[in-house]
Amino acid sequence: MNITIVAGSQRANSQSVNVAHYLKSLALDHFDRADVLDLHQLDLPLWNEGVWQGTDEWQQWTPIAETLKQSDAVILITPEWHGMATPALKNFLLLTTDEELAHKPVLLVTVSASVNGVYPISELRMTGSKNNHACIVPDHLIFRNIEQLLTEQHQCADPAMHQRSEYTLSLLASYARALAPVHRDMVSVGKPFRYGM
Repeated sequence: MNITIVAGSQRANSQSVNVAHYLKSLALDHFDRADVLDLHQLDLPLWNEGVWQGTDEWQQWTPIAETLKQSDAVILITPEWHGMATPALKNFLLLTTDEELAHKPVLLVTVSASVNGVYPISELRMTGSKNNHACIVPDHLIFRNIEQLLTEQHQCADPAMHQRSEYTLSLLASYARALAPVHRDMVSVGKPFRYGM
């Protein structure tokens, strides 16, 4: 099984990337391959109709979409900015379709420099899966007080948070195994209904 981990910060060397590499180390206990997409590094254009026609500015999206298609699960990581998910992550979700994410488990993760981090979870649960039909799992992770929580070597300093993260990645892998036939069987069948009601 494969997993894609999306670090949704627009900042260079962000704590979201730190969290992504920490979760990658845990994911490799359950998945054969784990790819990290750093949205700062990718610097994707804002969504426009050119993505549908495959115009030149969107050539970089093709390998990203292929990585997502080959993934059995996805982790979306965002810092909390003004109580919201980042514009880069929302833009990323606008670009995804049912081909990449439908009926695949998605774990939401937020990062906070203090004790916050709840609002982006609610925002992404409400709007993150409408047209791509991703299955956002009930559990989520919030990395609070991040500068004390994770080291620069991607190690978790809090045993309870580490244990919770290990459990959550194990749970995500279980969802990935269980939902694989649903994705396989229902993506083409669901095409007439891909934009919801």
